[in-house]
Amino acid sequence: MSGELLQVAIADTSDERARGLMEVEDLGDLDGMLFLFETARSVTFTMRNTLIPLDIWFIDVDGVIVGTSEMEPCVAEPCVGYGSPADVLRVLETPMGRFAFEVGDRVSNMPSD
Repeated sequence: MSGELLQVAIADTSDERARGLMEVEDLGDLDGMLFLFETARSVTFTMRNTLIPLDIWFIDVDGVIVGTSEMEPCVAEPCVGYGSPADVLRVLETPMGRFAFEVGDRVSNMPSD
């Protein structure tokens, strides 16, 4: 990921992952939120109660970005689901357009590395 160092909030419990960035209006000094899962799995995220547009980066067990989507806040039910294209161990959400990571980029120095 071109040597960028990100400061992120960590969501590593089921409650933290379920809440994510809901109701957050401003990330302040943070670059996003990193969701950590105990085992690799297929995941789906929605933008229910999320106020800021986000990019989502799906990261596999080898630290490789295997998928990405641009996610707009949900304004009406049902909210769109953004699913991982493969089993992932981590998911990174960042403000939309802030970073230009690509599928195939490798992420390193993350929790549990």
